[in-house]
Amino acid sequence: MKKDYEEYRDTGVLGGYHPEMAVLQEQRGGEILTTFRDTNYQQREDYLESQREMLIRGKVFHVTSVFPNQAIATPTDKLLSLIDAEFSEKGHSA
Repeated sequence: MKKDYEEYRDTGVLGGYHPEMAVLQEQRGGEILTTFRDTNYQQREDYLESQREMLIRGKVFHVTSVFPNQAIATPTDKLLSLIDAEFSEKGHSA
């Protein structure tokens, strides 16, 4: 695995996505929370908020993600729904 400075040198991105560095934590309800070392997490009343900074080609981006406590669908379900909708628009069937 590349060191942070090597990744920045090669890609211009500092704080890249490294799934192999994820920490999995089981929650009270049995759900699994995936956390990363460079991300700040705050549990709010109705949602989980994650914040991180990314340096890309000399510009700093502040990235905030919000995850509702009671999701109505998984990210995979939403992605499949989007793919199905695109196929339907083009007259194809999946």
